[in-house]
Amino acid sequence: MQRRPRIYIVIGTFHPLIGGAESQAHIQGKSLRERGYEATIVTFQHHKRWPKRDQVEGVPVVRIAGTLLDGRDRYPRVIQQILYLFAMLVLIWRLWCDRHRYDILHVYQLSSLTLPTALACRLTGKPMLVSLRSTGLEKPRSGRNATASLLAGPLDPATPWLQVNGLTWIDGDMESLIRLGKPAVWLTRSLLKNSSSQIIILSSRMKQYLSSKNFLFPNIRFIPNGVDMKIYYPPQAYQPDKAREHTVICVSRLRYEKGIDVLLQAWRLVQQQDPLARLIIVGGGPLAQQFLSMTEALDIGDSIEFAGVQNDVAGQLRRGGLAVLPSRWEGMPNALLEAMACGLPCVATRVSGSEDIIEHGVNGLLVDVEDYHALADALLALLHNPALTRQYGHAALATIEQRYSLDHITDFYLDLYQSMVKQCQRPEKTQLDSSFSSLHMLDTSES
Repeated sequence: MQRRPRIYIVIGTFHPLIGGAESQAHIQGKSLRERGYEATIVTFQHHKRWPKRDQVEGVPVVRIAGTLLDGRDRYPRVIQQILYLFAMLVLIWRLWCDRHRYDILHVYQLSSLTLPTALACRLTGKPMLVSLRSTGLEKPRSGRNATASLLAGPLDPATPWLQVNGLTWIDGDMESLIRLGKPAVWLTRSLLKNSSSQIIILSSRMKQYLSSKNFLFPNIRFIPNGVDMKIYYPPQAYQPDKAREHTVICVSRLRYEKGIDVLLQAWRLVQQQDPLARLIIVGGGPLAQQFLSMTEALDIGDSIEFAGVQNDVAGQLRRGGLAVLPSRWEGMPNALLEAMACGLPCVATRVSGSEDIIEHGVNGLLVDVEDYHALADALLALLHNPALTRQYGHAALATIEQRYSLDHITDFYLDLYQSMVKQCQRPEKTQLDSSFSSLHMLDTSES
């Protein structure tokens, strides 16, 4: 009987820092362990107060390089980069030392973390899977200190609190790799061409992203995110409720790329036509105070609840009749998958992932990025038509059941893990014979 592959899931940040990639890494680790597979999260110890060894809902977590990374933000940028480079060397060493404890490395994000992991795979002969998580802004920004502006609408664009800097948004996966320099990019590209590696994309638009970075290889697979339907499901007994039908839910980090400022501008227009409508924004982030200031400036505060970070996201979703995600860019948004699994129709922007999940006019509505007038019209179309909202909601749930359930996605990964490990397995004698043969040829050529 073939032994089940043991998986190390490598990710730069993890619990208690939680975002989309971290959530999916945790979900996958938990799902694998429930199926009887050994799955371990390997991540950096960004703060020494975080334990080096931990368990998060049954998933073992190993944190490394705390001595190098703890408190590095207080140093100049160049020192921070040097410390991070040393941390990556520690990662290579750790993966080498643990080589008998895993059969496959699964890296979350095609980022600077991919390089040390790929080097470890080359040294150990283990197969590697890399999941691309985000495409980022489609037009390049001018360096890490770039600035942007929240959407002003009727407000004065020169208002100081409308300005945001580059630290308040997260770029596409590859930006951190690109910042390491051309040699690092070239080496990573060469290593990923290895037949024992696979790149996972979550959306159709990610192919374009990889192509634009010259990383479009034959070893690319499409596997989207999955949602745990034991947690996210519609209310057991749906009763028509006017307050619920007029409540819109937005689950999102309060960051620039999520477009909450666009939603607030749209909500001002919604309120003008539907004063009974209510908006609940679930999540926290660095722009929370600026979004509160915008709410006050637009005089829409009475109709909006900033619920903050919530543990029971599914419970929050069941408070509303529809959901919205106004992102400027995405990878494959968990927020949409979770809302649709709860039977909510969604209004979202035409970005990576969202345009794959939502079929416009069938299970939700799509609008262009930053078009807050179109966003307001789409929200009003559903708020004013409960029958259509329910129709889209049923179709949304069916979409998740057929294509995005966690069990379904986990099956895809298990098949891939098994095939990759099988492909890399070679009789030890054959490997040794090959090595001795190479040495003999080298010795003969030098004679």
